[in-house]
Amino acid sequence: MKKFLAAFAAVIALSGVAPVYAAPAAPTAAAAVDPQVSKAVREMFEAMKYRDVMKATFAQMEASLPQNMRAGAVAAINADTKLDAKAKQAKLAEVDQKLPQLAAALHTVFSDPTMMEEMLDALVPIYARTYTLDEVRQMSAFYQSPVGQKMLATTPKLMGEGMAMSNQIMGPRINKLMQSLTQGAKK
Repeated sequence: MKKFLAAFAAVIALSGVAPVYAAPAAPTAAAAVDPQVSKAVREMFEAMKYRDVMKATFAQMEASLPQNMRAGAVAAINADTKLDAKAKQAKLAEVDQKLPQLAAALHTVFSDPTMMEEMLDALVPIYARTYTLDEVRQMSAFYQSPVGQKMLATTPKLMGEGMAMSNQIMGPRINKLMQSLTQGAKK
């Protein structure tokens, strides 16, 4: 079971559908953000309908993650040459049994109402140190324009399609990597 969970965690980490990034070291003291820039960034987020876009993106991720993780786990199990057909079938049944719990846990994460505000609060200083006040105002004007609104409306769909496309391209490579790791672990 421990090997299965380790393989499952590796699939999750390597699949690209639940990216795990090393967070940069947090500065010891938060740099002061110009209140004008902070206000402009928050106004830009409103113009971007950031909350709506992220909610839609989270919904796309929540819908696709269990299927993608199952596919990765299936590939890892099928690549495990130490397992016979019966053992593979048992492992696959175990995956299928655990997926509803995983989906429920993912739903809890994605539906946490505090997560969005934490993300926005964390993004303000990043935008503030990346863009000038004038640049933030220009971006805000763009997002309020018809083409900016169209971009915002289509972003979740494009991200979903992009994720599906990247899974088609990355899937065989990840499966090959998982086979290699599984074979390397046997030595």
